[in-house]
Amino acid sequence: MLFPRLYFLKENEQLLIESFTSRRVVNGPTTYVAPPLTLATRRSGMTLEPTDYLRVRNVLTGELRNEIGPQLFFPGPNDEVMDRLTAMPLKQNQYMRLIDRRNGVIRVVRGEASVVLGPTEEILESARDGINIDERTAVLVRNLASGELRLVTTPQVFVPAPTEELVEVRKRVVLEDHEMVVIKERSGAYRFRRGNDAERSFFLAPYEELVQFRWSSGLHKDRKELRVTQIDMRPKFMWYDFEVRTQDNVELVIGITFFWQIVDAETMVRTTDDITGDVCAHARSVIIQAVSQASLERFLAGFNAIIADAVVRPADPFYTERGVLIHAVEVRSIVCKDAGTQRILQEIIQETTNRLNRIQQQESENEVQLRQINGAIEAEALRRQLLETRREVAQLEAQIAGGAESERVQAFLLGLGDLPVAEKLAIFTTLRKQEALQALSGGTAQLYFTPAEVDLHIESRT
Repeated sequence: MLFPRLYFLKENEQLLIESFTSRRVVNGPTTYVAPPLTLATRRSGMTLEPTDYLRVRNVLTGELRNEIGPQLFFPGPNDEVMDRLTAMPLKQNQYMRLIDRRNGVIRVVRGEASVVLGPTEEILESARDGINIDERTAVLVRNLASGELRLVTTPQVFVPAPTEELVEVRKRVVLEDHEMVVIKERSGAYRFRRGNDAERSFFLAPYEELVQFRWSSGLHKDRKELRVTQIDMRPKFMWYDFEVRTQDNVELVIGITFFWQIVDAETMVRTTDDITGDVCAHARSVIIQAVSQASLERFLAGFNAIIADAVVRPADPFYTERGVLIHAVEVRSIVCKDAGTQRILQEIIQETTNRLNRIQQQESENEVQLRQINGAIEAEALRRQLLETRREVAQLEAQIAGGAESERVQAFLLGLGDLPVAEKLAIFTTLRKQEALQALSGGTAQLYFTPAEVDLHIESRT
């Protein structure tokens, strides 16, 4: 015998009543008496916070719906809870792309917002920051309906529409005075923009792209790893190492430095895709020919001139045809490939260096001696000038003294009046003798006079 069953339900409890013909639920708080021949299942309600929501499916119709918090959710008799989800917060200037799996409609949600997926929606693109478009930044966008591209340059925080796809963020191309770029247009034609043009900064239009060149790099130019987008039109240098063989069959590894410049970019683009490789390959060819005609001794005696004459030839149109100018080429290093020959070459170089050092030392000594001789010559010349000056001074003093004496004698003679000249001279001579005697008497010298000089007469008396 079957008896009814009594259930006491709290406010967060539920009974699922199942019979052969129906399904129903009883929500608490209540007291429920389950009839015979029924199955009663006690279930707890689901507490949903403000950011929680449930994805619920009706098992009879297959219809999906959302149950959004806050609430205490009791499923219906035919409900099945598929997922418990949390609303996704979006910050300001963020966005998210959602797609409805039922009809393929794409929806874009922009922040600030709390995103709740629709019953049949899923995330196509998770939360992303909007693109700040300014003077240096633009956005290339594709219309998914028409396939057309458009470039958005208006300053804004850009968020693509549901029917748009973000292709790329483009930076404004800004060229220095010495730079140039090659633009490939939609038709495939090339357009050249230079830093000295009026419009030296620009955005690439839709369907345009900058041509990137892949040039040979490394000492041996055996790898095309140098990627160049903005071509530098200034002179620059480039290193290159390769092997040559002299006329006397000595193998050398030569390192050279090119000083070169791109002067005609249009010609370069039209004639070559690897300008560094072409320049080095051609230079290697002409240098090998020039070195093969010279012996090792002759090559070492003038290697810079031999290589420069081979590379920088006015009659060679190779570089001009590629828009390049070679300013100079210099030898950076010379090494014998054979180790034994290299040792001999080092000995030759060392001996040459020693000889040059000795010559330099002798020249220094000669220079010191020459400076000493020049110093002595200059000293003697100055001494001669001193003697000449002293002689001139003595002559001048004598002339002055003589002039003074002449004036004194003349004045003395004139002061004697009308006496005869002979008497005047006799008087002058007597006075001069008297002056001499006074000068001698004042010193220690002894003076001897003859009788004639003093006019001495000796009288003898008998």
